Amino acid sequence: MNIRSIGLWAGLVVAPGPALAATVEEIARLASPDRQKVLEDGARKEGELLWVGSFNEENAKPILEGFAKRYPFLKVNRVRTDSTKALQRVLAELRARQSRTDLITSNAVVELREAGAVQAFRSPVLDQFAPEDRDPDGYAAPLYFVNYGLAAYNTNQVKPADAPKSYDDLLDPKWRGQMTFASSASGALFFASFLRMSWGDQKAVDFLEKLSKQKVVGRTESARTVLGMVASGEHKIMINPFLTHVGELVRKGAPLEVLIANPAPVSSTPVLLAKSAPHPHAAMLLIDYLLDREAQGMLRDAGYFPANPNVPPSDDLKPFSPKERGIAKYIVDDTKLGQMMPETTAIFQKLFE
Repeated sequence: MNIRSIGLWAGLVVAPGPALAATVEEIARLASPDRQKVLEDGARKEGELLWVGSFNEENAKPILEGFAKRYPFLKVNRVRTDSTKALQRVLAELRARQSRTDLITSNAVVELREAGAVQAFRSPVLDQFAPEDRDPDGYAAPLYFVNYGLAAYNTNQVKPADAPKSYDDLLDPKWRGQMTFASSASGALFFASFLRMSWGDQKAVDFLEKLSKQKVVGRTESARTVLGMVASGEHKIMINPFLTHVGELVRKGAPLEVLIANPAPVSSTPVLLAKSAPHPHAAMLLIDYLLDREAQGMLRDAGYFPANPNVPPSDDLKPFSPKERGIAKYIVDDTKLGQMMPETTAIFQKLFE
């Protein structure tokens, strides 16, 4: 999408050598040999940055401590909020011309881009990433991946030989009233949008119509909580579980196994740079750090699937990694997902509510 340029100036950094970047856009796209020095010199003058968005404090803490050791002259302020509220905050700042936010973690990529609220950027760390894992327009970079299974089941209630092995197996009458899903944007709505995206509307809607006759129980709780209900025996099968949740509960002894379809749908939690970032040098240093091996290793240790291909998942998660099972991944395009969501919601409400 075409994003309108907003002429916002950052503080000039005085240093020997070539002229240094002045605008947020120029700082974001720096590719010169002295890039690191330019960013550090500018960040020293800025002294701080503000990171707004969805990433919990417990897992952010060791990352921010590591960043502080590398750049002790910088203070990272955080506002933890969900994707929708992060979007609202950034848009409100944009309208008021009172920019405070520098770095954003939010799945509202489409809305932020359409509003001209985010700036495309270049990080040399992204050269390590596979082309399919990168935003071709450069507006977002994956912090970590979210891998989805087709179905998780309670092994005390469902024998492996009887467990569903395919999408069509979910339509077996024996599972009527035995299955559940999280009826949220990242749950059932994501599942339905993925089917529309990968299969086409006709095949996807036909499947969803048949699935709706299976009396799948929609739950408003979080996906993690819904999977716990399967582990406790309240439901036998969960459709579209997060594989990180499966790995976490299995590590704790839960009687769960999961089917991963081929290809497996994969989304990411993206990092974005605010178009009007008041501390762009510091923000770019943090983006580089978040994407590189040290921080990605901390994400792995916290139970995430790292985005950096040089950092493998933890031993606990490896059995639930599509790659480890030889399964291809289907990267769900955030832009297409956002565009599809209104119609997906209408289809879903018609069939399942």
